[in-house]
Amino acid sequence: MKLFLRLVAAAWCCCAATGLNAHSGKARFHLIVDTDGAADDLRTICMLLGNREAEVLAITTSEGALEPLPAARRAAALLAEFHHEGIPVGAGRRTGLPAPPWRAHSERIVWGAPLSDTLRFAGARELILSALAGEEEPVIFVALGSLTNLHDALEADPSAANRIGRIVWYDDTPQTGEGANFRADRRAASAVLASGIPVEIVSEAAGEPIPVTRRWLDSVACVPTVYARKIAATHRAAPLARLVDEGHLRAWDDLVVVRLFAPEAFECEPAGGTAVLCRPAGDDAAGRVRAAALTVLRGKPDAESRVFYGFPAEPGLYAADVAPWIDEAIARHGPSEWRAAVLTNEMHGHLGIYATIGVKMGIRAREYFNIGVDDIRVVTRAGNRPPVSCMNDGLQVGTGASLGHGLIVVDTCAPPRPEARFTFKDKSIRLALKPAYAERIRRDVQRGIALHGDLTEPYWQYIRELALKYWCEFDRHEIFDLTPEAH
Repeated sequence: MKLFLRLVAAAWCCCAATGLNAHSGKARFHLIVDTDGAADDLRTICMLLGNREAEVLAITTSEGALEPLPAARRAAALLAEFHHEGIPVGAGRRTGLPAPPWRAHSERIVWGAPLSDTLRFAGARELILSALAGEEEPVIFVALGSLTNLHDALEADPSAANRIGRIVWYDDTPQTGEGANFRADRRAASAVLASGIPVEIVSEAAGEPIPVTRRWLDSVACVPTVYARKIAATHRAAPLARLVDEGHLRAWDDLVVVRLFAPEAFECEPAGGTAVLCRPAGDDAAGRVRAAALTVLRGKPDAESRVFYGFPAEPGLYAADVAPWIDEAIARHGPSEWRAAVLTNEMHGHLGIYATIGVKMGIRAREYFNIGVDDIRVVTRAGNRPPVSCMNDGLQVGTGASLGHGLIVVDTCAPPRPEARFTFKDKSIRLALKPAYAERIRRDVQRGIALHGDLTEPYWQYIRELALKYWCEFDRHEIFDLTPEAH
């Protein structure tokens, strides 16, 4: 009997451990990224934004390839292009560093559509301290340029060092103190290295550069994400295309990402104090680095699933009227929206218009903050009466903020409307279906009632056809009014 009980206990522990691992879809890395606006920084940031295991808390800019303010404008433009406007950007102070030779081509790289000249940015020091204060997990500070901004933050609040798990910093020489990023601000680098925070200084392997080649860019272009496409597009256009052909561009700052996700590809040695120097190592180090970078870009196919590995999209698995829409819907709106809409409508009991609107709204909110499922709180104003309340089903699946998790609340104090408030950590936004789309839905539904009667079988078939049409045609970036709200 005792043996039986021990076996049951062991089995329960195994199941519990497996369940915990299988349930966790949250980020492994919580990052503040500091950039000086170079081409390798663009690659690095795209890789981090595109992988669900990394949560970018903030992006700050330091002087280097670009001055801090132009670099901040480019970083914000990149985030806007990916619809990740909820990630804050802070501009550092100018240090008077002489412009490097590569500033001219750095200024020509298109990170995203130009933003308004009236856009203002927080100070990098203040943003770093705010991001550290608002994060419960240890933060990794990813430094792609000088350490000016981190130094300024630590000087203003030395206790902030306790909230930084480690610094991962690219410097372009194996000897500490001789690299370009060290020389960019010697005082700041010396102070940060003496702060007691663990520092991983990532560098090229001596004598073994890893060039960015056309062949590698072709592989990047085959990864079906907007982040991979951005890397490929910028490096196939002027001015970077010529630099690629000349063999000038190499894996520099992007080695930081590989170090985070594939530490086994590096060998490390003490570099004084709490710092270690990490360089790609082993046979075919270049091949391993390139393969690891592609793996990061691809992400995890099961990042949002707990039962499926990936999510099925084979037409033969779907109803005859749904199957023809699959490719177009995924191409237009992405696999996350497809997955959530399929699960919502299956749970909802029929293909519903407002259920699908809820999916699109939930995905848009997650996209704004660039987060995974089960990370956001929702207050929905859709009420408890159909058809508008059907939106609540889509919101739960689209965000993972389910009733069971206690992350969604129905506000019944006001007339029901297709609107919800989303809160992630200390930031909130309100999303509301634009009146023109709400009116279109109302008119189309009324037309169905006039043609087929209310709640008849032909009426439900008509609603199904409408829902499929809206599912494919409505773009979540166009159908909602998005308003940041004070927390």
